[in-house]
Amino acid sequence: MKSLPLYLGGLLIAVAVAGAAMSLLTPPPPLAAPPSLAPPPRRAVAAKPEKEKLSPDEVRAQDEVDIIEIILAQIESTPSSIDAAWIAEMCQEISDVDSVTVFWKQVVASGQSYGIRYTSRNRRTGMVMSRNPLYYVFEAREHIYSTDPKEKDLLGPARGLLDMAVAKSWAASREEIRERLSKEQRKKVEDVVVPEQMGILDDELKTTYFKEFLKLYSVLGELVSRNGGDARQYVSARIRLHEAAMVDRYQRLLETMTQARERYRGTTQSSAPATVQIARWSNAVNEHLLALGRIYVEAALAEKAYRGCMQDYADLGFKALAMVYQLSSSGEALGTLREANKIQRYNLWQMARVAWKNAKALAVAGRVAEADDEFLTAKHHYLLTLSRLERSKKSIVFGEYRRLQADITAWVTTRKLKSVAATTEGK
Repeated sequence: MKSLPLYLGGLLIAVAVAGAAMSLLTPPPPLAAPPSLAPPPRRAVAAKPEKEKLSPDEVRAQDEVDIIEIILAQIESTPSSIDAAWIAEMCQEISDVDSVTVFWKQVVASGQSYGIRYTSRNRRTGMVMSRNPLYYVFEAREHIYSTDPKEKDLLGPARGLLDMAVAKSWAASREEIRERLSKEQRKKVEDVVVPEQMGILDDELKTTYFKEFLKLYSVLGELVSRNGGDARQYVSARIRLHEAAMVDRYQRLLETMTQARERYRGTTQSSAPATVQIARWSNAVNEHLLALGRIYVEAALAEKAYRGCMQDYADLGFKALAMVYQLSSSGEALGTLREANKIQRYNLWQMARVAWKNAKALAVAGRVAEADDEFLTAKHHYLLTLSRLERSKKSIVFGEYRRLQADITAWVTTRKLKSVAATTEGK
């Protein structure tokens, strides 16, 4: 049985209590765009005599200082750079080179399948097929940016045409490889066999693909919401696209950095072109991480139950946004991190109350070890909740925490008395 040093619970009694209502422990309202792209200035709140209450404006200013310090402290405890291990923890479906490769193979296969139907349909009209992949992107855009978009067009032709553009780019690269191998092997072009895995996708086309496909899902979400449906049905697809884009761009960033080191080592050449490319890929990674974070926080806000998906979404959102802030000090990331913090502390508070209730029931049932664990869990969650709250918001939670401490002390005392009584009777 675990020891239970719970009676030492006065660890945070120094927490200041302003007595305001616990309004921010209820689920926060829908996200609003942050008012600025820079962290708000830190403003000191002048200390007042203990009995003199702060004005509402002073309380708000104090809370603003508190919440920024709270969030920055949490950010400091997170990783400061991206690596393969961090991506594997952050991304749910597409988290490494292999999964990105599979993603593009699926896109190419889908584009080839749609291309067969597209070619068959247009051959009857005598239309000449364009060899330029971007032509099919432009066709898809007609559906995506239509003044009267249709769900069936977005899910059908628009999506098929975007995939088809990628398939055309892949096919074009393989033709170039075939021609090069033909010269090297001194064979006719038609006699050259190109290995299945050989082929590349144009970076600009991939960037365009992600941009237009994400816009497609944005328009779909607006259509569904307008018609009274649930736009959350597209959340998983949006997350998957952002993961693919982020991991793909991160790999290009690593490749560009490696190439730059090799190319400019021991030379006096200007590395400005490589620096521009590195900055470009780095910014792309940040943009997709920021979008991922916002999607996760929005998804958490849309959940009804405080545990399960709400908690998971909020944690993933905070993870993504904290990395963005570590890399770029983004004010937009900081603004959304405030929303993630509200959800996380609300979940912690609710979990603390549930654990407390369970502990008391287990204590009555005489299940000592389980009661110890639940009391310890409740205390841990209350302390984490208090650590995420501004001073003016701590009153109710701190009051509950003190009552929990009283229950813990009573529980420990009861057990000690029973132990003494049992020892005395045995003599």
